[in-house]
Amino acid sequence: MIFLVILNIAVSVLMMLAFTVKIWRLRAPSRAAWLLVTADAAVFVTLILLVARWDMAGMYSRYILGGLFAIAIVASWRNHARRPWREATSIFRTHWTTVLSLLLFSAALVYVSFGIVRTPAPHSLAFPLQGGRFVVAQGGGIGLLNHHSGHRAQQYAADITAVGRAGFRADGILPDDPRRYAVFAAAVVAPCAGTVTAAVDGLPDLSPPEMDPDNAAGNHVVLACEGLSVELAHLRDGSVAVQPGDAVPAGQPLGEVGNSGNTTEPHLHIHAVDLESGHGVPMSFDGAVPVRNRIYMR
Repeated sequence: MIFLVILNIAVSVLMMLAFTVKIWRLRAPSRAAWLLVTADAAVFVTLILLVARWDMAGMYSRYILGGLFAIAIVASWRNHARRPWREATSIFRTHWTTVLSLLLFSAALVYVSFGIVRTPAPHSLAFPLQGGRFVVAQGGGIGLLNHHSGHRAQQYAADITAVGRAGFRADGILPDDPRRYAVFAAAVVAPCAGTVTAAVDGLPDLSPPEMDPDNAAGNHVVLACEGLSVELAHLRDGSVAVQPGDAVPAGQPLGEVGNSGNTTEPHLHIHAVDLESGHGVPMSFDGAVPVRNRIYMR
C-alpha cells in the first residue's frame, strides 16, 4: 500500500515537473511543432490534475505545479514567437510519435471527462460530514476515478477523506496511527431523513494499512430514505449513536469517521442503492456530484 501512495505522489509531482521542464527547455524548429509538443504536454498534465489523488500529494501542490506549467508555456511561446509556422519537411513525418501521443492522451482525457460530467440524474442528499475540509478520494463513474465502479451496488459510491491546513490528508505518507489522518473522528451525519435499518459498532479501528476483509463495512449505519438504502461505513469504534428502528432527520449525528473494516486508511465510505432494483444509484451532495478531488467545506 505504501508503494501505491508513493507512486501516486511521484506521478503527481514529478511528472508535472518533468513536463514543465520539457516545455521550458523546448526549442522547436517551428511554431507548428511547438504547438504540437505543447498540446501533447498540456493534455497529459490535465489528465494528471484530474486523475491523481491530490489529497495525498497536497491539494495546494496542484495549483503551484499548474501555475509553473502555465509560466513555462508563456516563456516558451516567447522563445518561439518569431519562428516560422512551417518546417521544410512534413511536421507529421518528423513528429509522428508526438502526434500519436497526443491522440492517445486526448482520447483518455475525453474518457475521463465523461466519467466526471456524464452522470445519470443523481439523487440529492445532504453532505454526510461536518467540521472540516473534505475531499472526494474515490468518486465518479469510471474505474480510473473510482475503484468501486465495477461493483453493482457501489457503482457510484464515494470515499471521502479530509485535508489539514497544509492540504494533505495525513501527517505523513501512510502513518500507522489513524489519529494522524485529518478525517479521523470527523462527525458523520444523516444525509437524508429516514429510518435506521442497520447499525453495527464494536469493531476496532485498525492501524493502516491493516484491513479486516471479514467485516467489509466495519462499524456502519444503513438508512432507508425514500426508496433508497444509504450505507455509511468504516465508522469509529464506540461512536455509532443510533440503533435499528430509529427515525432520523437529515443532519442528525450518526457517529464518527474511523478505520474499521476492509479499509486501508481512515475515510467515510457512502453509497446509495435503489431498494427495488438493488443497483447503486448516483448521488449529489447539496447539488454537487462527488467526483475525485472535489472539495466540500463544512
